[in-house]
Amino acid sequence: MIRRMEGVVGALRIDTDGTVGLVAWPEEHAERRDVVRSAVGGFPDEAVYHRRASLHVHGSGQIERLPLNLPAWVLASTWRGMEIPYGLYGPAVVTGPQFAGLDEDLAGTVQAVCAAVAEIRLEWVTRPPVGELQARAELLAAARHAISAFIA
Repeated sequence: MIRRMEGVVGALRIDTDGTVGLVAWPEEHAERRDVVRSAVGGFPDEAVYHRRASLHVHGSGQIERLPLNLPAWVLASTWRGMEIPYGLYGPAVVTGPQFAGLDEDLAGTVQAVCAAVAEIRLEWVTRPPVGELQARAELLAAARHAISAFIA
């Protein structure tokens, strides 16, 4: 679990395999953009799916054929309240708005969603989904459940 730092954890990196790690978050606001660029492996695109968080992904991830980041897609879709109609590719970084530190409670939901996605993917080894629509629905349902359990 992420260690407590006055209610703020800085930033989290979500790898394509669902691994979540703490990003070394500098005190200087000006240095944070470079840290995110390094963590995603290129020039990042920033999107807001939650009012208290920003999701940063490699701006050319699909063109460069980076792997689909399913956990980040599920997180973004869950936060948005609907399936986003495009994929997110390569590592993702979650920060607070405008490169602020991420709130501790949102860091917990990031971890809960990524753990739920990992659990479903592990189940698919022995019980593959019927189809893509059913797979997406199962992932989103598991994520919503994980968030509700985390909040409760």
